[in-house]
Amino acid sequence: MTPLRPYLLPASWLLLSLLAGGVLLLAGFSQQRSLFQQNSSIAHRLLSQKMVQHEAVLATLVLQQRPPPAAELLAGLRPAMPQLLALGLLQDGRWLGSGNAPPPLAATLARARQQRRIQTQAAGVAQYWLVAPSGWSLLLDSRRLLAAGEWPATLQRVQLQLPGGNSVLLSQPMPAWGWSMTLDKPLPTSAQPFTFHSQQRYGIAQWPWLSWLAVSAALALLLAWQHSRRQARQQAQREREQARLAAVSRLSTLGEMAAGMAHELNQPLTAILANLRACQRLLDDDDERDTVRQALASSAAQAKRAGDIIARLRTLVTQQAPRPLAAVDSAALLASVQVLRQAELAALGIRLHCLDASAGRRPLADNVALEQIVHNLLQNAVDALAGQSGHIEIRADIDAGRYRLQVSDSGPGIATADLPQLFQPFFSTKPGGMGLGLSLCETLAHSLHGQLTAANLPAGGACFTLCLPLAEEDNA
Repeated sequence: MTPLRPYLLPASWLLLSLLAGGVLLLAGFSQQRSLFQQNSSIAHRLLSQKMVQHEAVLATLVLQQRPPPAAELLAGLRPAMPQLLALGLLQDGRWLGSGNAPPPLAATLARARQQRRIQTQAAGVAQYWLVAPSGWSLLLDSRRLLAAGEWPATLQRVQLQLPGGNSVLLSQPMPAWGWSMTLDKPLPTSAQPFTFHSQQRYGIAQWPWLSWLAVSAALALLLAWQHSRRQARQQAQREREQARLAAVSRLSTLGEMAAGMAHELNQPLTAILANLRACQRLLDDDDERDTVRQALASSAAQAKRAGDIIARLRTLVTQQAPRPLAAVDSAALLASVQVLRQAELAALGIRLHCLDASAGRRPLADNVALEQIVHNLLQNAVDALAGQSGHIEIRADIDAGRYRLQVSDSGPGIATADLPQLFQPFFSTKPGGMGLGLSLCETLAHSLHGQLTAANLPAGGACFTLCLPLAEEDNA
């Protein structure tokens, strides 16, 4: 399992936080836009009702045969219609109206009678006359159409396009920067089809900052939890790999020990067997020859039996059918070694550097055997540093058409007198060592048709070099 790079976790959190912020921002904008459209529709409907109310008042005035004076009518209508500034009747060129406002033009009345429908006439930017064919007229102020409490709370700017220009009905402070939302819609009346224009801006202060911070914190906790789980899995895998390598190492060490014992014990057992048989021949004339012969025969049989057992053990250990060799991914092997031992060695103050300069070329070997050699040589390098800080380098390259793997350390090196017997079984330079590790590595190297050598570095430290043949596909 490849370890996470140090910057990957914060980079992932930053990317996910930005994505979450974008989603929340879009969701907030969509919600604000829906609310804006809803509130704008409410304001549009309220203004439309006011326009219908104006036309209803004109229709009511026409039906009155003896209407009261205009001032009295205005006083009665103002409480319900604060937007009504003046009213009156334009008849036979005379203006019978209330207030001091200039009356509507006779031309507007003539146009209303000609077209038989109510006409509008500007009386400024925000005010206008509403003139009926009957001659009754209303002077209205658009700014008083709705009271302050009647506007939806979140609307920021509303205006009407009147005959005299654009009249601003509502103007609330808007953010200087943000996403604009607009709605243009005519009022549904035949006499006053003014264009309703609503505008609102979704500013930075309205963005879902708290939600974004909460989501970012949740993402940070989630990623930290995932990272801790990943580290736990990596640690468990390292422990399993270490246990597996330890088991393989113990089995191989046991096999090497058995082979060494078989080799060492075979000669004395053969000598015992020869001596006992000689005694059988020399004791033919003794009085107790039968008893001695019987005892010696029994001893010879037991010695031969012991030799057979040792020979069978040696055959079992050294003459097994070899595993087929194949191209080994040495780069993956070095990466596995780096992951497996990096944290342990760092705690000891030892820097481990693995370098694969083989340009993708692979050795012909057995993966388990090669892995065991590398780990044994690495452990020897760690032991050579004897708890002191230093560095170990594992380097793989190609030399003279063969795959070369070198394990070097910055330790004290190997004594010159020990170099010739370094790979002999049971020879060890470490206190309490069994002297089987390097012997096992050399045996494994020979089984891979390779060669394992040791030397001291000029700058200090030891270097073990393993040379193996290249896979056929690399030689092609």
